[in-house]
Amino acid sequence: MKQIREGYKQTKVGIIPQDWEEYLFDDIFIFSTGKNIKQNEASLEFNIPCVRYGELYHMYNEVISTVINKTNLDKSELLFSKGDEILLPSAGEDPLDIGSASALTLANIAIGRTINILRPAKDNVYSQKYVSYYINQRLKNKISTLAKGSSISNVYNSDLKKLRIPLPPLKEQEKIAEILTTWDNAIIKQQELIKSKEEQKKGLMQKLLSGEVRFDGFTDKWKEVKLDKLVFFQEGPGVRNTQYRKIGVKLLNVGNINNNTLNLNSTDTYISEEEAYGTYNHFLVDEGDLLISCSGINSESFKKKIAFAKREDLPLCMNTSTMRFKSLNNKLSLEYLYFFFQTLFFEKQVFCVLTGSAQFNFGPTHIKWFKIKLPTLLEQNKITEVLSLIDDEIKILRNEQKELKLQKNGLMQKLLTGEMRVKI
Repeated sequence: MKQIREGYKQTKVGIIPQDWEEYLFDDIFIFSTGKNIKQNEASLEFNIPCVRYGELYHMYNEVISTVINKTNLDKSELLFSKGDEILLPSAGEDPLDIGSASALTLANIAIGRTINILRPAKDNVYSQKYVSYYINQRLKNKISTLAKGSSISNVYNSDLKKLRIPLPPLKEQEKIAEILTTWDNAIIKQQELIKSKEEQKKGLMQKLLSGEVRFDGFTDKWKEVKLDKLVFFQEGPGVRNTQYRKIGVKLLNVGNINNNTLNLNSTDTYISEEEAYGTYNHFLVDEGDLLISCSGINSESFKKKIAFAKREDLPLCMNTSTMRFKSLNNKLSLEYLYFFFQTLFFEKQVFCVLTGSAQFNFGPTHIKWFKIKLPTLLEQNKITEVLSLIDDEIKILRNEQKELKLQKNGLMQKLLTGEMRVKI
């Protein structure tokens, strides 16, 4: 039997400080749901501020202090907030999405359908911000296990009513929420710095890779060349999922490339070494290959799904919906191509060829249609040198943001379990 240290007590949710109380959700919340606001009924151009369920896990964190979207529906068709709500999406493709709680601190906000709404049943029991942080940190996995459905998971208010939460004294809840909000503000500020630096890169990239702005000493005329004359390109094979293993040679999947970085730490898809060096030998990635995820792309996501293979990533085998590029000669630098793929000039070419949907797939058959504006190799190298410096700055900012999130999560873990107490 686990010994309980002095000043703590055992409850159904675990060991908590003596002055904390455990509550059943059904005892402290009034439950309701929002009213329907369809996608075409929401726009930044409309008048009535609103929150729709998908936005809860894409646009908002634990506290909603500014609303992004608006609707044009008649007020009689809407349900409005009082500013003391906690919102949780009641449906999602990923069960973990459903545990994304947000404290809505604003009144007169229209709340959309497929949102579980929690309001106080009693005064002075809980801080809505504190509860939102607690749900996201301590109850998200539990809520995901309550989800019902196959392709779309659902959690209803009747499921949430059975949950339990330990609460410190109200003043302590408010102080903890204040501390965590300060961390959130720092993370948001870091995101704004990243966005500003990305916009700077985007503007400079358009000018440098179009020839609008050139560096001193470069006067040679640029050429417009078909891409298939300059690079070797190859699409990954359709590896059957029956061949997947837990060990062996890693498979490159579309989800491994994000924010122009190849991240293989989370992949659990492999094929045997016998298959990798036999059947799929010609699809093994080499150091320096330029890799692209080319499935389900749109104009924004595509630019972030391009990365180079490094030595530490190998051995690695391509899989379906991924492509790699190698330079055929000394006329095109792959580093230059990496930035070119992120330009508006290339984006327009892609979406001229691929039409008819919001998201697209493209492969080797489309490469022959693409053209690239090509300076001399020396000028290409100068351009990529400057743009790479900005990329390095963005990477540093992202790493700093990641560290802030890790520090916040570590602090949150201690504060929400009573391991660390705050002075009131």
